[in-house]
Amino acid sequence: MSKLMQVYYHAVFGGIGGLLGWWIMGSFATQVWNMWLAAAFVGSGLGLCIGGLVAATDGAMIKRAPVRAVRDGLLGALGGAVLGVAGFMLAQQGFLTLQAGFAGRTLSWMILGLLVGLSDYAVRRRPQRASYAALGGLAGGFVGGLLYEALTQLFLAQSGAAQVWLSGIGLVLIGACIGGLIPLARQVFSRGELHVLAGEQAGLVREVTDTATIGRYDGNDLYLPDAGVSWRHAVVRRSTHGFELAVLPEAEHIAQIGSEDVAPGSTHLLTNGDQIRIGEALLQFVGR
Repeated sequence: MSKLMQVYYHAVFGGIGGLLGWWIMGSFATQVWNMWLAAAFVGSGLGLCIGGLVAATDGAMIKRAPVRAVRDGLLGALGGAVLGVAGFMLAQQGFLTLQAGFAGRTLSWMILGLLVGLSDYAVRRRPQRASYAALGGLAGGFVGGLLYEALTQLFLAQSGAAQVWLSGIGLVLIGACIGGLIPLARQVFSRGELHVLAGEQAGLVREVTDTATIGRYDGNDLYLPDAGVSWRHAVVRRSTHGFELAVLPEAEHIAQIGSEDVAPGSTHLLTNGDQIRIGEALLQFVGR
């Protein structure tokens, strides 16, 4: 799957998360609640829905591993819900300080996007990856918030029923922007990529931030369900000399880089364009 399609699916799932959050939050009369209680509740609900759906995208659409999608989705939802409470409380304070308008509303969604991105840490436990996701979420909240506020101002004189539907459209836009810009940020800031040239995942491109694990276990960054690939086979990681491929000691087979064999427990320095054969899968490393 190309990088563009990965961004597309994350945007779609993020938009669905925004729509689901709008439907669930709209089922409660939060407008008559205490302002801070309502902010915490809405932030938790939106963080849960958008964070959970965005986190589930990789397993559902890229790895096509339903169990992985459910696991990642639950972790992303939990992280999004917890951080969403803090996010919307901060957003409410900023909203009041800036007296609403474009600045106040956009800041609110930027904070939510930032924290939804940070919830990636609950799924992967990778600080650098989560920091890139947070930057993408921040940018997504900014773009989505601008679009939402522009729609609000454009249809300000419309009826209450129209405003309800408008809020739904706005949350879909925000969810889509946050969902799409999180993987885009990881791709922009990554220092390398792994392209699958042949095998079950042919056409897939995965970014390498700090490390990228490879194997037939669907929790790996690069999931290769090919014959000859071990459960956890190898890892591409940054070293003082650049990127290197380390074949893990528990791997059952060697890896090949060009014509050279890399045995389990050994490492090999990678250069741009190197082709890596692991089992029946053929990869290419692209460095920046």
